[in-house]
Amino acid sequence: MDLSEASVGRLLRGLDRRGFTTRVGFQGRLLTPAGEERLSNLQSEREQIVSTGAFLEAVRSREKEMLLEILVARRAIEREMAALAAGLRTEKDLAALRKILDRQNALLARGEPMASTDPEFHEEVARISGNKVLQSAIEIIRRSGEGASFFEYIRTKVGSQVGADHEAVYEAIVDGDPEAASAAMTRHIDNVIKDVRTYWKDHVRSLPAKGKRKGQ
Repeated sequence: MDLSEASVGRLLRGLDRRGFTTRVGFQGRLLTPAGEERLSNLQSEREQIVSTGAFLEAVRSREKEMLLEILVARRAIEREMAALAAGLRTEKDLAALRKILDRQNALLARGEPMASTDPEFHEEVARISGNKVLQSAIEIIRRSGEGASFFEYIRTKVGSQVGADHEAVYEAIVDGDPEAASAAMTRHIDNVIKDVRTYWKDHVRSLPAKGKRKGQ
């Protein structure tokens, strides 16, 4: 780092004031316990950014097998969150879910894209579940900006009804039935998996191997 001696001095004094370092005469500085903890947190954050960045690049991929792997991961996580949500939901939670579904149904009735409401519904179920670890895991998977719209495009092309799946999950959560909620969410993700396979079978042409010309 190309910094002047004065700049380094200001930065070090700032660390002193924040309690991260302590001066040892003219020998230099040592990290305090708070400084060591802060350094450890920063290192963990950097590792997470690197690994998350690589994962998000994979999530953005539109390759069939990658999409299917993403959905399998979602199914494992989201069915557990749906079950938890069914046991913990409040009237306020149910009203929030109903509001999202009503907006989704209105968009569908007008023939407009409803991709924005899909992650909202799943995120609300995740919030109601109360499990921070599962929420963090699914947030990484769903962070791709084009994911929801692409899955909606696939389901529209194959003629699937997205709203019916969400309604089934909602009804199970309303009933406070964890087993039914888990099963409904599993069916929902299974339906998306089936639609992805159908889309590739009926709408995506197989491309020739790289480097091969037609007729070779």
